[in-house]
Parts: sequence; C-alpha cells; structure tokens
Amino acid sequence: MLGKWLASIITTAGRLLQDFLAAQDPAPAAPPHTFQQQWQPPDSQNYKANFDAAVFKATNSAGIGVIIKDCDGEVFGALSLPIPLSQSVDELEALACRRAVRFAWEIGLSRVTFKGDSATVIQAITRSDSDFLPFGNIIDDIRHLVSAFQFSDFCHVNCGCNIVADALAKRAKLCEGMQVWLECLPEDISPLVFFDVP
Repeated sequence: MLGKWLASIITTAGRLLQDFLAAQDPAPAAPPHTFQQQWQPPDSQNYKANFDAAVFKATNSAGIGVIIKDCDGEVFGALSLPIPLSQSVDELEALACRRAVRFAWEIGLSRVTFKGDSATVIQAITRSDSDFLPFGNIIDDIRHLVSAFQFSDFCHVNCGCNIVADALAKRAKLCEGMQVWLECLPEDISPLVFFDVP
C-alpha cells in the first residue's frame, strides 16, 4: 500500500513539475509516438548520457541539459547550462550533444552511449553526412572529442525517454551560469528519474 502511495506521489510531482516548466516558456509540441520506449541500462562498464536543448523565446535564449547514469540507473552527473539562441533547434541539439561529450570526458568517463531526441543530429554524427549542414563544424567537434573515448555510441530516442535531460535544459532558464551535480540531482528534477527507469 505504501509503495502505491509513494509511486502516486512521485508521478504527481513529476507531472506537476513538467507542467510548471512547460508554462515558463512553451516548447514546440513533440510529435506523437506510436510506441513506448523505456530506459534501458547500458552495459556494466558503460554509462549513458542523455542530452537535450530548450528554447526560451521570451528571453531570446536557450538551455542545455545533460544527465549521465550508470548501468544501475543511478545518476552519475548532470548539468544545466544557459546558452545564446542559435540559428535552429537542430544546431541547439548539436551543441547539447557536444556539451554532453565534453561533460562525460571532464568527469572521467571514457565508455559512454549518448542519447538525444534529434534524429537529424544523431544521423549526422553516425552517417558522416555533416558536410553540408550549417552546424557541420559542431558535428566535427563531436567526432573529434569522442575519438579519445574507449567506446562511444550515439542513439536517437523519443522525447518520452529524454524527460530528465529536457527538464534540466528548461531549468537553465533559471541559471546564471552552468550548474553541475555529481551523483545527485536538484530536488525539483529528482522525481523525474523514476520515469526513465523501468
């Protein structure tokens, strides 16, 4: 009984937080998905880094969010970073991916799967077709950075699997500079982790 009550509180808190963040600056609606994805743990020696970007039209700015988890779904590190608005959402997502790669390296990781909800960015990295993209230089930076890793992979996920990274990106609206959390999350984001873990 206590477990159901706690799960209900977590679900309600997560929903209310998402409603609050969405009301701060409406983001483009996510396309409907036809199937439900759930968080899948990386291999025991690997980590998983989710990244996302958010646009704040009212202030003509943007935010980046990154969360890194281990194979047990435990938070290893997270960041929230305000940035200037870019030319396109795809460019913002590419910047978020590059920041995720740098962050993983900065905290000592070298075996990471990077996941984001921009199919354009993931395809540009994995298919090596960034030459004609306006943000091709960012994609090149990402490839150069991961060349130092022992293992790296890039995967596209739907928005439902990127809830925490999205919330961290939106939280950047409240930050004056980059905020980093190691082995923890801010209290307003923590309940959302339960949505990512099966």
